[in-house]
Amino acid sequence: MLNNDPVFLKIAETLLIEYKGIYYINAATSEYWWYSSDASSRSIKLEQGGKDFFADLEEDVERVIYEEDRHIFLQDLRRDNLLSILEKGGEYRTEYRVILSGKPVYHALSLIRGVGEDTNHFVIGIRNVDKEVRERQKAEKNKYELEVYNQIAGSLAAHYDTLYYVDMETDGYFEYSSTDIYKSLNVPAEGDDFFSESHKNMKKYVHPEDQERVIPQFKKQTILENLKKVKSFNLTYRLMVGGSVMHCRCLQIWANDKKHILVGIENINDEVKTQQLLEETMKEKAAYGHIVNTLALRYDVIYYVNSSTGDYSRYSSDHPAVDGSLNFDGKDFYNEAVSVINKQVHPKDRDRILSLCDKDYMITSLETNSQYSADFRLRSRGRTTHTRLTVMRSGDKTHFIIGLENIDEEVKKEQEQIDALNKANELARRDGLTETRNMIAFREFEESIQNSMDSGAGHSPFAVVICDINDLKTINDNEGHKAGDEYIKSSCRIICGLFAHSPVFRIGGDEFTAVLAGSDYEKRISLVETLRKLSLENFKKNDGPVLAVGIGVYDKLNDKKFSDVFKRADENMYQDKLRLKDGRPVAEINKTEEAAKRIPAERKRVLDGMFEMNCIAADGMYIYICDMKYDFSRWSKAAVDSYGLPSEYMYGAGDIWEEHIHEEDREAYHSGLADIFSGKSKGHDMQYRARRINGEYNVCTCRGIVLKDENGEPEYFVGAIRDHGIQSNIDSLTGLRNQYGFFDEVQSNIVKNNVMHIGLVGIAKFSEINEIYGYHFGNLVLQKTGRFLFDNSADFASVYRLDGTKFALLSTKDISVERTIERYNNLRARFREGIVIDDKKIMLELNAGMINIDNFNIDSQTVMTCLSFAYNESKIKRRGDLVLFNNDLESGNRQRIEKFHAIRASITQGFEGFYLMYQPFVDAKSEKLKGAEALLRWRSEEYGMVPPDHFIPLLEQDPLFPSLGEWILTTAVKDAQKMREKYPDFTINVNLSYSQIEKADFVDMVMDILEKTGYPPENLCLEVTERCRLLDIDLLGNAVCSLRSRGVKVALDDFGTGFSSIGIVKELPFDTIKIDRSLVSRIEEDIKERELVKTFVMMANTCGASVCVEGVETAGMGDILRQYSVDSFQGYYYSKPLVYDDFMMWSKG
Repeated sequence: MLNNDPVFLKIAETLLIEYKGIYYINAATSEYWWYSSDASSRSIKLEQGGKDFFADLEEDVERVIYEEDRHIFLQDLRRDNLLSILEKGGEYRTEYRVILSGKPVYHALSLIRGVGEDTNHFVIGIRNVDKEVRERQKAEKNKYELEVYNQIAGSLAAHYDTLYYVDMETDGYFEYSSTDIYKSLNVPAEGDDFFSESHKNMKKYVHPEDQERVIPQFKKQTILENLKKVKSFNLTYRLMVGGSVMHCRCLQIWANDKKHILVGIENINDEVKTQQLLEETMKEKAAYGHIVNTLALRYDVIYYVNSSTGDYSRYSSDHPAVDGSLNFDGKDFYNEAVSVINKQVHPKDRDRILSLCDKDYMITSLETNSQYSADFRLRSRGRTTHTRLTVMRSGDKTHFIIGLENIDEEVKKEQEQIDALNKANELARRDGLTETRNMIAFREFEESIQNSMDSGAGHSPFAVVICDINDLKTINDNEGHKAGDEYIKSSCRIICGLFAHSPVFRIGGDEFTAVLAGSDYEKRISLVETLRKLSLENFKKNDGPVLAVGIGVYDKLNDKKFSDVFKRADENMYQDKLRLKDGRPVAEINKTEEAAKRIPAERKRVLDGMFEMNCIAADGMYIYICDMKYDFSRWSKAAVDSYGLPSEYMYGAGDIWEEHIHEEDREAYHSGLADIFSGKSKGHDMQYRARRINGEYNVCTCRGIVLKDENGEPEYFVGAIRDHGIQSNIDSLTGLRNQYGFFDEVQSNIVKNNVMHIGLVGIAKFSEINEIYGYHFGNLVLQKTGRFLFDNSADFASVYRLDGTKFALLSTKDISVERTIERYNNLRARFREGIVIDDKKIMLELNAGMINIDNFNIDSQTVMTCLSFAYNESKIKRRGDLVLFNNDLESGNRQRIEKFHAIRASITQGFEGFYLMYQPFVDAKSEKLKGAEALLRWRSEEYGMVPPDHFIPLLEQDPLFPSLGEWILTTAVKDAQKMREKYPDFTINVNLSYSQIEKADFVDMVMDILEKTGYPPENLCLEVTERCRLLDIDLLGNAVCSLRSRGVKVALDDFGTGFSSIGIVKELPFDTIKIDRSLVSRIEEDIKERELVKTFVMMANTCGASVCVEGVETAGMGDILRQYSVDSFQGYYYSKPLVYDDFMMWSKG
C-alpha cells in the first residue's frame, strides 16, 4: 500500500502544503486513494479509497457539485478524455463550485503528474480557491465599471463646463471637471451637502431675473420628482460671471445605480453666437449628435428644422412613422410634413395636427411658450399607433426641435385606470344584495335634481315613490337572514318590474325609492294602485312580499327642495303602512287614532337635549339615542355621512343599522338588540364589522345602556359606536397595544439590532364560544385572556393583541428555549383548567408559534410571516404544542429567515431570481406530448438554487404571495402561447395556493390574464394542491365551479396524500386527478400498489375525471399503468423539469 511508502508520503505531504487534498489514481484499473492534510498532527491522512474513481465521481457529482459545473465532471473528466490528455503530455486545470453549507464555493482541480513510461498512475490535486476567484471577479468587475465610468464621464465632461457627481442618499458630491471660467466662481469642488451649497451659490451668481424660476429646481425633492416624470431634466438660465452674462444649460440625469445623479452645466454662449458656423463644420455634427443622444432618451424620432428655410435633419430609431434609413437630411420640412400627415394621421386628428405643424403657427406659439405638445393617432403598417408630437425651440432660437414618441403604453394604462375607476364607481353605487342602485347613487341623483330645481327654470315633472317592506324583521327572527334576503330580493323584483322605466334605489335595509318621470310619471297613479293592490292581496293570502307605498309629486310652485317631495312620499308611505296593518282601504286611514302614533314634539325635544349632552363627551365616537316607546332615534351626522344612513332621525333605526352590519356578525347583533327592547338586558358591549358608504367594512365597538322611566319600563337606549378603521396603536377591547404597535416595536428592535424572542398565542375553536355563549361573552373571554397574559408576562415581555383571537409576546431579554417551552406549557395548563367569566367556567385550548431573531437583515413583515407559519404548524399539525420556527422546522439551516427575507425582497424587485421550469406530461398510449406543469424556482448568487419546498409554504402566508402567483400564471401562459405554435393542443398546468383562491377577485384575475395574453382558457389547467386543505370546502367548490364555467380546467394534485380523499373527489367536479408519485414508486414489485391505483382510476373515471400519474421513472412502470386506463404520464422517465429553452429543444427531439 502506498499508505506505507515513506517516499510517497513525503511527496504527498509536500503537495498538501498547496492542495486541500490529492487523489492518487491507477490509470489502468481506475483504483484510487484520497489523501488530505491533518492540521492537528501536521501529517497527511488517508481519507478513503475506492475501486473505480470515475464511477464514484459520477455518483458524487449530483450531490455536491453546483448544477452549472456538473458538465466538467460528467464530460471533461470522463476517463477516456482525461487519459487522452495525459497521453499527449498535456496539462489540465479547471475551476468549479462545490455546495458547502448551502452555498457554492470555488475549488480548483489540477493534474499534478501525468502517466510516464515508468508508471501507470497520475495524481490530481484539489485546492479551495473561493477567496481568490471572488476577489478576481470583483477586481474584473471594478475594473470594467471604472473603465465605463471614465468613458462616460470623459464623454460628458467634453460637453459641459462643469460636471458634478451627487450622492442622493448622503447629499455629498464632487466635481469631475471644471473650466477656468467656472472655477473663477470659487464654487467648492466637493462637499457634504450639494443642495445647500447650490442654494447659496445660486443666490450669489444666478441672474436676478432667473433666480425665482431656477433655484427651486435645485432642491432635492424637486429633482427627485422631475426625474420620476422624465428620464432627464434640462434647465437654461443665466449666470453673472465677472459682470458679464453667461448663458447656461443644466442637465440632471440619474446614474445607472439609481443612487447618484449627474449634474452637468454647459456654457451655451458660443452656441448662441456661432450657430451658423457650427452648421458648416464637423463640430456642428458633434453638437447635433449630442442633442440627439440627449433627446433620444425620450423620443423615437427627432427633426432638427431650420425655422426660416425648412432645411432639416432627421434622427430616428424604430417609430412607425419612419421608413428607409435612420438618419438623413431634407430641404422642405413644412411641405413634406403636410404630405406625411395627410397619408398617415388618423382622419379625426388630421386637421388639428396640420395646424400645429404650420410654419407660422410654430413661430408664433414658441415666441411665448418654450414648447407645446399634442397627442394623435398614426396609421402605419396596418395598425394605429398613439403618438405624441412635441415642438420646441433650439438654444440658438433659429431652429425647431420636433420629437415624436410612441405613447401606446401610456394610453393603455390611462384607459385601464379609467376602466378600473368606472368599474369601482359602478360597484360602489350598486347594492350588493339586489344589484339595484344604492344610497350613494341616490344621493348623487338627488343632487342632480336639486341643481336643476335651483337653476330657476325648475325641473321637469317627476314623482318620488317610497316602498317599505313589511315584516322583514319577523322573517329574519323566525326564518333567518337568508330567508330575509330572499324576501328583499323578491320585493325588489316587484318594484323594478312595475317601475321599469325609472331608476330604483335601495336606500335602507327595508326601503326602496323610485323617481318617476316620462311615461312612468304619466301612469303614476295606476302604477302605485297596482302595487298597493298586489301588497294587500299578498297580505291577505300571507304569501309573497307586502309593501307599504307612498308617493310625493313635485309641485313646481311650492317645492324648493327635493327633500320636500321625498318627505311627502315618506309620510304617505307611513299612512299606507298603517292601512296594511289593519287591511283597510286608504279612505279609512284618516279615521284611525293610530295615525297619530308618531313621536310627539315634546318627546322629540327631550331626545334632542339628551343627544346634545352626550355629544359633548363623544371623543371621536358616533352617538345615537333611541326613544324606545316610539322606536324613534337620532344618530350623529358623522355616522349618517360615514355609513350612508337615510337621516339623522329614523324610525326603526335598529333594523336599518342591521343592514350595514356584516352578515357573519348580524345574528349576534340582532340577538343583543332583541334582548334590549324586550327588557332582558340593560345594555350591550359588542364588536362587529359595519359597512361604510364606500362599501368597505370596518371593525366597530358598540356600547350602550338602557334608561328606564319611573315605572321601571325601558324608555331610552343611549349608545356610542367607535370605528376602529382609523389606525391607532391601542386595541380598544383589551387596552393592549395592537398590531400597529407590534409592527412598530419589531421594526424598532431590528433597527437597533436587539435580539428578540417573539411568541404568537391564539385561542383554538373560538367561534364555538361565540356560537354557544354569544358575541358579548366572546369579547369578555378576549379581555380576560389579554389581561392574564399581561399580568403574567410583564416581567419579561410586552403583550399585544393582533387580529382575531391572537396575542403576541415580545421579549428582548435573554430567555432559553427550555424556559420558554416551560412557560407556555404552564400557560396552557392554566387555561385548560378553565377561567371563570360571568359565573361560567370555560376551558380553553391554545396554539402557539415562536421565533428568535438574532440577524437583522430582515423586516417586520418577514418576521410576521415566519411567525405565522410556526403558529399554523402548531394549530394544524402539532395540536397546540409550541412550535419554534428555527429549531423545529429546519434544524441545521441557520440561514432560513435571511434566505426567506431575500426571496420576499425579490418579489418587490420585479421578481428577480424567480424563474419557471416545465416538466412535460405525455399521452399514456402514444407517449406524445400533451402539455407541461409549470414549476417555480428561485436562485441567487449568494444562496444558489433554493428548492421550492423551502420557501413556498412560508410565502403562501405572506401578503406578497398573490402578486407572485399572478406573475407565475402570466409567465406560464406567455411561454405556453409560444409552445402552442408547434403544439396547438398544448395545455399548461399551473399550481394554485390557498392564499390565491381565498381572494375575492381570484377568478377575475385569472380571466384578465387570459384576456390580455390571448391565451385560450381550455388550454389552461389549474392544479389544486395539498396546501389548499386550509380552505373551506364551499369556498374551494365555488372557485372550481367558477373556473370550469369559464372554460378553465381544474386538476386535483397530490391525490393519495393527506389532503386528497374520496369525499373531495365526489364533492367537487375536477377535470383531472393527478395520482401522487408516492402511490406508484413500488408498483413494479408491489401488488398492493397496483390494486390501489386500479381502484383510484376506476373511481376517477366514475366521477368523470381523467387520470395523470406522476413519478413515472421507468418503462416498466408505464407498461403496468397502461393496463388501468390511465390518460397521461409525468415523470423523469420522460424528462426532468426544464427551463423554457431546454424544454423546446427536448420537444424537438
